[in-house]
Amino acid sequence: MPLKDLVVYLGNRKATGTLNLEQGPIRKQVVIVGGDVMNSSSNEPREYLGQFLINLGQISEEQFHRAYETQRETRIFLGRILVMIGAVTEAQVAHALNLKTRETLLEAFQWTSGTFAFEGDKVPELPQGVELRVPLLEIQRESQLREKLWAQMRQVFTSGKLHLSIDKASLAEEPKPGSLDDRLLHQIETGKTIDEIILALHATDFFLYQRLYALHSLGAVAVDEGISIELSIDDNTEGLDVNDEPSEDEMLANARTFVAQGNLRDALALARRAHQLKPTPESQALSRQVEEKWVVALRKELLAGTKVPKVRIDGPAIRAMALSAQERYLLSRMDGKRTLAAIVSVSPLRELDALAHVQKFLEKGLIKLELSPS
Repeated sequence: MPLKDLVVYLGNRKATGTLNLEQGPIRKQVVIVGGDVMNSSSNEPREYLGQFLINLGQISEEQFHRAYETQRETRIFLGRILVMIGAVTEAQVAHALNLKTRETLLEAFQWTSGTFAFEGDKVPELPQGVELRVPLLEIQRESQLREKLWAQMRQVFTSGKLHLSIDKASLAEEPKPGSLDDRLLHQIETGKTIDEIILALHATDFFLYQRLYALHSLGAVAVDEGISIELSIDDNTEGLDVNDEPSEDEMLANARTFVAQGNLRDALALARRAHQLKPTPESQALSRQVEEKWVVALRKELLAGTKVPKVRIDGPAIRAMALSAQERYLLSRMDGKRTLAAIVSVSPLRELDALAHVQKFLEKGLIKLELSPS
């Protein structure tokens, strides 16, 4: 049964239970009571409540970091902390929470592979905070509208690696300073790709593309016809023959060998590749095992003590490098003022991915880590 059909089935039956979704390293949980979503969680940082509030311009990255640290210490709902310190109102939290909850499921509707399991009548304790009820059938109807809109948007914006241009004369009105449009247009003017803009604005794919499409319809935003190529500093496919790729079983065996040798980076790459080619409980379990081992090792290596990262090369040199959107985002935050822990906690990237990039930066001499004097 496709996930969309399951959602309709659960909504019509007014089911109660927990829906667990998994695709590669992404894991989500949706708590359903009487056919309504009461709570949702995800290990995808872009679906955190704080990321939505940053994108909406209602809190700063610094406010999010402070609230996040308080939440880790107290286990109080993040939205409640932000209301208590006067950063947002309860109405703003409720609105962002509604968007977040819908996005958790709607984003999963786009998956072409993955697993899901519904555990009937199993409902974990709900967090104390703003109450939420979003009907499953309402989410399903929204997914149908999104599907049509995605088809239209992808005809215009064929890749996240595209650069854009602006015609401000076509705007209906001048954006208010600090508004989403103001920040969006600024990112376009600085030459960022769509993927880079998404990370810079802490946005989800759909909300960013939807706004770009609206501006494109006005004639205010257009695709830059120049060639756009995005690479990672590790990309090197020259001479690669895909026919030489080992089998899934060989990949898993090699991944276990790498784990035994302490080479967790290559172990995870092989385990994930094997799972991508042939999803099995074995490849899924190995991927998760390596992820857990590696993030512990990276925390010990990079987050012990209060360390402040700083880029060692100048801006023009960075712009000329072959970097992915994630790598450019992280380097843009490393100004010698923010701690690495703060950068990672606020980042719209998973902790493991962010720390793995930092480790590569250090190995290649792109950054330096210094202990904070405070």
